[in-house]
Amino acid sequence: MFKSWVVGLLLAGLAPFAMAQASPPVAPRALPTEAKLWQGDLDGMIKRRMVRVAVPYSRTLYFNDKGRERGITADLVRDFERYLNTKYGQQLGKRPITVYIVPTTRDELFKDVADGYADIAAGNLTVTPARQQQVDFVAPADQKPFNEVVLNSIAAPALTSIDELAGRTVHVRKASSYYDSLLALNQRLAAAGKKPATLVLVPDALEDEDMMEMLNAGLLNAIVVDDWKARMWAPVLTKIRINDAAAVRSGGQVGWAVRKNSPELVKDIELFYRSHVKKQNLQVARQQQYAKRIKQIKDPTQSSDWKRFEATIELFKKYGDRYNFDPVMLAAQGYQESTLDQNAKSQVGAIGIMQVMPATGKELAVGDIVVAENNIHAGTKYMDQLMSRYFKDANFSDANRSLFAFAAYNAGPGRIASMRKEAAKRGLNPDQWFNNVELVTAEKVGIETTTYVRNIYKYYVAYKLTNEIRQAALKAREQVEGAPGK
Repeated sequence: MFKSWVVGLLLAGLAPFAMAQASPPVAPRALPTEAKLWQGDLDGMIKRRMVRVAVPYSRTLYFNDKGRERGITADLVRDFERYLNTKYGQQLGKRPITVYIVPTTRDELFKDVADGYADIAAGNLTVTPARQQQVDFVAPADQKPFNEVVLNSIAAPALTSIDELAGRTVHVRKASSYYDSLLALNQRLAAAGKKPATLVLVPDALEDEDMMEMLNAGLLNAIVVDDWKARMWAPVLTKIRINDAAAVRSGGQVGWAVRKNSPELVKDIELFYRSHVKKQNLQVARQQQYAKRIKQIKDPTQSSDWKRFEATIELFKKYGDRYNFDPVMLAAQGYQESTLDQNAKSQVGAIGIMQVMPATGKELAVGDIVVAENNIHAGTKYMDQLMSRYFKDANFSDANRSLFAFAAYNAGPGRIASMRKEAAKRGLNPDQWFNNVELVTAEKVGIETTTYVRNIYKYYVAYKLTNEIRQAALKAREQVEGAPGK
């Protein structure tokens, strides 16, 4: 299978210089972005002066802000690069080793290493027997083990045993190791004659930090997270409780994954851990550093906000149907823009729920945008125009159609159109936002736009979950009221 990796994310700011010529070259000078399959141990990497590290794209572990790599894993990988160049400096001469960080979707991390498209996979990766069949892990035995613990709201009862999860609702991503741990718990509970936990699946695009923010905002009942990550967020997310006594997995280990039969690479990663990570307490230092960067989201289902949602959802349905947008996603965008407040006005003069500029509203010819319905109509019609004028070549899914519209709404359609072209050059999917065009946008535009889209996505999930809960409760009530004898 042909693969590509994002060299541009790491080499932002480097550009070839072209000499003035009478006639232009057939093809412009550029940096290569093709990922070529290669398998070997550290000695081969030293000869190539190249190590490729696949990482998941995450606000905690690795993200790119206008060309600058940030995150716990990003910093540790750069530490490893300095370690290699210091250790092998004389051998390398004036050609140092470059460690390329390759943002990769989670389902591809281990396969990329095994196949030879990456040399290391890093980023809070749990060691499991299934994964060990595909790759080897460097997970030093003397590092502190972690537990996968249940988090719930401080307003709910604390859990003194994992068995108390019986019959309770837990929100979880199916692709996570937490899901496997919860399935194992349910099997044990069933064998003991107890009611299993109710597992409610949420989109895999939500990261642990997203779910902790949502739990803190009261949008989720309970979740499972690695205890070290929960503790990193706890000082900021003050409404969540870490139930140490309720662990679905205990004594777990995380590490870096490498190809099998790579003893020299394993040896140097272990030495790097002992001489740098452990000695300088780097892991804890990194966690403390990035804990300061965490910001909470608001709760879009608080009573006053939810009333505004219910008051406007019919309008979002009306114009969502007309312009082929998910009305709940439109509502989520309205919440991000103004918390659904028609009286909101920005410093630059944008008006209402969808924060439409008066000149734009006049051009759209939908009526006075001071009126809520016209304002929603204007915002939706404008997004439709963004899509039809700037993304004619796109083959978006329904979900991605909305995500790209939101990005264009925030950063401008021309910029997002250019981000799609750049993504295609790098072998990424120009029709996929998360972990594809999102990566390029973070590098070139900044985290404001990517955060904007992710916040809308979180609010969207919140609205969906709340709607499902309310509809389920209403259906149950109707069943009870309609039962014989009632």
